[in-house]
Amino acid sequence: MKCPHCGKWNSASLPHCIYCGEALPDDAYGKDGVPVWQMELDDRSGEKSYIHVDDSGEAETTVDPRERLAREMADLKTRKIRGEEKQRMLRQEAARRGMAPSGRTVRTTSNRSTFFSAYDDPSATLRPVAPEMVEQGDVRPGARRVVPSQYRYTDPGTDEAFSPGETRRLVDIKLPDESENVYDGFQDAGAYMGVDGSDPENAMRMHSSSYARIRRPRRHSARRALHVLVVLALVAAVGWAAYAYVFPLLWPQEEEQALKATVIPTIRQDVAAHTITIPGEEGQRITIRELRTSAIVTGGVATFDILDHIWYDEYEDYLQDTMTVTLTPYVTSDSGKQTPLGAISYEIDIPLSPIEINTPDNLYQEVSTAMYDISFSVTVGSSVFINGEDCSDLVDSEDGSVNYNATVQPIGENNYTIEVQSQYCRANSITVTLYRARQSIPLDLASETSSTSTSGDGTMTIRGTTLPGAVIKVLSPYSDLDITNTDTDGSFSFIAKFDKIGNNTVIITADYPGRETTRVEHVVYYVPNIDVYSRKAWDINKDYTSLMDNLETRVRNSQIYVCKGTVTSVETTKPQRAFFDVSLTDSPLLIYVENASKTTWEVGKSYDLYADVFGLYDSKPWLIVRYTYPYTGS
Repeated sequence: MKCPHCGKWNSASLPHCIYCGEALPDDAYGKDGVPVWQMELDDRSGEKSYIHVDDSGEAETTVDPRERLAREMADLKTRKIRGEEKQRMLRQEAARRGMAPSGRTVRTTSNRSTFFSAYDDPSATLRPVAPEMVEQGDVRPGARRVVPSQYRYTDPGTDEAFSPGETRRLVDIKLPDESENVYDGFQDAGAYMGVDGSDPENAMRMHSSSYARIRRPRRHSARRALHVLVVLALVAAVGWAAYAYVFPLLWPQEEEQALKATVIPTIRQDVAAHTITIPGEEGQRITIRELRTSAIVTGGVATFDILDHIWYDEYEDYLQDTMTVTLTPYVTSDSGKQTPLGAISYEIDIPLSPIEINTPDNLYQEVSTAMYDISFSVTVGSSVFINGEDCSDLVDSEDGSVNYNATVQPIGENNYTIEVQSQYCRANSITVTLYRARQSIPLDLASETSSTSTSGDGTMTIRGTTLPGAVIKVLSPYSDLDITNTDTDGSFSFIAKFDKIGNNTVIITADYPGRETTRVEHVVYYVPNIDVYSRKAWDINKDYTSLMDNLETRVRNSQIYVCKGTVTSVETTKPQRAFFDVSLTDSPLLIYVENASKTTWEVGKSYDLYADVFGLYDSKPWLIVRYTYPYTGS
């Protein structure tokens, strides 16, 4: 900065001259003590930005459009003020030279009305000049108003061509109006007038006349077409609503004619049935021709309960699983006149005769005995045929159970076809296959040989026959093998020992010179009786931690536990497996149990279970339950 006193240059940031001590001007070191170079670094054009960071850490930078809009509005205001100052200066200069402005009057209000009407309202569009901007003094002598040719006229009857409905800013040059506004020392042009000399109010009303209909702006036509479309849509909606809702209220008989019979599946007398409701007038008698039965209309409908089986009782074989039923109802008047109603059709299901196999567990089973007990359940009173032989007398009259002793030949597969015909059901049949290997040397166990054992000492006597002179060997644990009569009649016996609870396999072989060895395996399900079994039971609630720590040893020894608690959930049904809570506190203590007893568990009920360890399931000890009793408490 140059010192105004000594003329020497100083740093712009110094308040006094370092040579003469004269105070430097304020603008020498900036404004309000802020250096100029710092003011020049102000980034006035920058926009505020916002950084958004989501949950994953991704950042997104956005600019608020409102900041840009506010800046543009501020700039617009600044330009407007500068424009007004510039216009004021130009008008002053023009007045000084004795000339009038040649531009049109500046508008400060919206001119949107020109899109819908061809006429402007001067009072709404002419910007009044602020009093402080009006310069004082009279118009300079000799100044003339400069009016463009399109705004001049001397007589309304002139031959100048105008379009109908057109308005212009018209000034009569011969008859100047002294009342016209004076802006900045010059006279403004006249008001908007029609070519016919009408006043602005009449011109504003011309949009409803035929002239306005002749010439319309294009924007006006598009909007009017849109209005027409909206009106048509509203008319269509009102018409549809009237057709859908008003007409049915005015003519209710049409709704009555639309009423139809309803068919609802139901159960009557413990068998499948359908309930038919037919609408009618109160007190009418409606008859179904096929059933020869009638019902009186009560509450607006006649009701019929029809058992499904009456439609197929007369058929000997129900080969189809469904049947279509058609009813023909009619109204019988007091005079005996019959008026038919619409036919009613519906479909019924013909169920299969129920049959449930208890033993064997699968429809294909390998056996080692000449006799095998096939057990199954049917509906009481059913007809049962096994391989064509009538066995209906074997059906228990109380629970419908059937036990059939099948003779199994050593020929490979032995098929037993069970056919069941229950009342009101289709015939059902299943085939059980018992496989017994072919034998070079006959080796049969006695027919009374059981597949289960509950002996307290874990033994069972096994008897059988073979080819006389054959050599009998027992490969499973046993004692007291008796082959005294084997050489004469081929009989033998021994005592089988069961070393674990559950399934134990008894293995017997027979050898004879010149023939292939015959091997027979017989599975016996061994569980001691409850008196012996319960004496060996430990309390699982107290021994839970020790069980988990020594699980392999407990499984190997088939350790028995008593489990008192509640079934929390059933996982499978055949066999039934469930989670069982044995905790005595609010904190659950779960075990996984498999039901090998004769009682079916229910979720939420409490039981006393006697079970032996089998393994691990879902990090929980897995036990096989042999006996189930009602819960007796802790």
